[in-house]
Amino acid sequence: MPASRLTASRCSRPITRYAGYSAAEAVNAYEELRRRVAAIPGVQSAVLTRGLPMQVTGSPPLVVEGAADGTPIGDAGGFWAGPGYFDMLRIPILYGRAIDERDRADTPRVAVISESMARQFFGAVNAVGRRFRFEQETNQWMEVIGVVPDTGTADLGGDLVDPTPRLFYRSFTQSNLSPTTVLALTSLDAARLVGAMQRELVAVNVTLPVISAKTMTQSLEDSLSGARASATFLGGLGALGLCLAGIGLYAVVAFAVSRRSREIGIRMALGARSQQVVWTVAREVAMLVGVGTGVGLMLSLMAFSALRLVRVSTVGFSLNRLTVDPAALLAMAAFMAIVGVAAAYVPARRATRMDPLVALRRD
Repeated sequence: MPASRLTASRCSRPITRYAGYSAAEAVNAYEELRRRVAAIPGVQSAVLTRGLPMQVTGSPPLVVEGAADGTPIGDAGGFWAGPGYFDMLRIPILYGRAIDERDRADTPRVAVISESMARQFFGAVNAVGRRFRFEQETNQWMEVIGVVPDTGTADLGGDLVDPTPRLFYRSFTQSNLSPTTVLALTSLDAARLVGAMQRELVAVNVTLPVISAKTMTQSLEDSLSGARASATFLGGLGALGLCLAGIGLYAVVAFAVSRRSREIGIRMALGARSQQVVWTVAREVAMLVGVGTGVGLMLSLMAFSALRLVRVSTVGFSLNRLTVDPAALLAMAAFMAIVGVAAAYVPARRATRMDPLVALRRD
């Protein structure tokens, strides 16, 4: 059976602004669209949500009930969720229950939180029944009704450079917000389903535009575009730096070996064979390059170890998951070794082919 794929069709603005729907009529229109999408052949399930799935909305500082003087204890990333959301995304409920039809605008506000948020905010994974609120909303408590495992978000680039394990899910219907996205899970070609979903929206109301319609694979790939551009740019700078270092090493070593032409001429005059002379010079240079490369590798590993202990922050993001790539370090070391040996071999080989008398007359 083919693997299930997730597809999202999104209107980025309330449809009341396009077709004159009231708030209740807009919700009914979205529900009609959800039913139509669920009836498409190959669709396993369809749910309504607000925004892209697993799209972090952010939140102000949070206050936990019982905290001294109502002092905020931190913040967390928030998601909008609705009935069927966790089943659709296959996020298991570890404790309690998921957000469902019971959570309406006229019921107490509830939330589902991640394991990390439960541990850091409440001191235990099973935090069902505990309450928290936003700092500025003094009387708007949210009760924890469920705990789920830590997950990633819709921003893979953000997950790589600055992951947010403290996450919570709340019901958009309890905040009197209308849905903006229809999610569909299919075992067929998700790309073809996107077109079918667009046709169903036109069938509901031809005047409603589809602002964004794509598979979740496409959405996740888009989230990495900035990181890929940065990686390509930094990789290019690194390659340029490596080439410049290689050119500099070659020039220095070649110059140093060429200054030994007189010594090489004496060796040749005393009967040394050219292969012996070249091997002797190359071996000496290889030892120097090897020592320098070893020292450079040790300094690099020390720098990586220091950066693991210190959170390196820049504007907009932080780097706290640095890892060492042994293949890259070995490749750079091998490149510098090859350049060094080549820089020694070429001038040494050229000197051995000279007439010993000519080599002896050189300064």
